[in-house]
Amino acid sequence: MAYVANIAGVDGELKVEVKPLGGDLYQVVIDGERDLVVDVRRHGCCVYSVLNQGRSYEVDVDERPDGGYSVLVQGEHYHIDLVDEMKKKLLSILGEEMGAGTGEVTTAMPGKVVRVLVSEGDQVKKDQPLVILEAMKMENEFKAPCDGVVKSIKVKEGDTVEANAVLVVLEPSE
Repeated sequence: MAYVANIAGVDGELKVEVKPLGGDLYQVVIDGERDLVVDVRRHGCCVYSVLNQGRSYEVDVDERPDGGYSVLVQGEHYHIDLVDEMKKKLLSILGEEMGAGTGEVTTAMPGKVVRVLVSEGDQVKKDQPLVILEAMKMENEFKAPCDGVVKSIKVKEGDTVEANAVLVVLEPSE
């Protein structure tokens, strides 16, 4: 599995690839450079013993309410956001990250409109689901890029849309 990690206080993203080698052994490659083989054993709900190059580490991992992780290693505390690399790429391709603050909700990939969840004139909040689109045999939720009012809906359920199609136009709140 490949992940994209953001660590609070560290600039940039890290690509982390994890490959099970059997038993408790894993190969971990960080940014294609650091190649580690680690022995990981779980003790209790959230405590792990990690052995790397003859050194032992106790690692305490707690999931935060926002979906990230608080990790304690040898007395050092880290806040880590971890996203599956494929999911991040798919979200980027589908355009969910596009249009933030512009009021336009678009898709970068063709698909079929499964559901329209709002009506013209509706007040919406940032990240509120607006349209569900089926693309590549997956249902994808398109959310409001900002708070605002639904100015117009450019699609209806059952429509097939092309790449870069505008789905909904919002009038952003001041």
